[in-house]
Amino acid sequence: MRTTAGVRTATDVLAGVRKGGHVKRATFLSLALAGASFAQIASMGVKAGVPLTDFVDAAKGDHSAYFTNTKRYTIGPTAEFHLPARFSFEIDALYKRIGFDGQSVSAGSSTLTGTCGNSWEFPALVKFELFPGPVRPFVGAGAAIRHLSGIKQVRQIVSAGTSSSVESTNPPELNKNTDVGLAFGAGITLKLGRVRISPELRYTRWGGENLRDPVNALLHTHRNQGDFLIGFTF
Repeated sequence: MRTTAGVRTATDVLAGVRKGGHVKRATFLSLALAGASFAQIASMGVKAGVPLTDFVDAAKGDHSAYFTNTKRYTIGPTAEFHLPARFSFEIDALYKRIGFDGQSVSAGSSTLTGTCGNSWEFPALVKFELFPGPVRPFVGAGAAIRHLSGIKQVRQIVSAGTSSSVESTNPPELNKNTDVGLAFGAGITLKLGRVRISPELRYTRWGGENLRDPVNALLHTHRNQGDFLIGFTF
């Protein structure tokens, strides 16, 4: 009786181990399938490009002038969620370095200013692929938020042969830190295995002005913005 009970106990233990192994394999398979399904639904990667327009419109007056100092690059992470019927939803976080210089002359003195800062844009677009295949033209439309941070201005004043400089994080040209606008895009998506390469032309119409000259109106934020972008997603 003891031998029989011992055999039964060992058999039960072996069955439990096998059952546990099946459960582990089933759990691993479920996680793998879930990961593959998510990969088909969402693509993530990086987007980089070149601004086609200056951040500000700068002009010259009788006694003062502004000069743009646009950095010709933009870069940031991107995520795209693939929806039925060739629709998708894309959201980006694009970084730009912005800046401008100023000069003014008055009786017996002159002032030079240099201003720089960071621009973060968060566009969200609904995209539609015109037809399927390895090369897929698409159009998109949505909204964008822009936020300026790290604004710094150095003002140098030369008067009567002496020079002094002042730094400020709240220059008079800073109208507001955050703005919203409408974004539109068109491009193509190339599928190379798991990689998607998406060159695109994007236009953004901003609702207001982050930067502007409060005295002579010689400096304005460029509200019509154009960018050439390339996305790499997986």
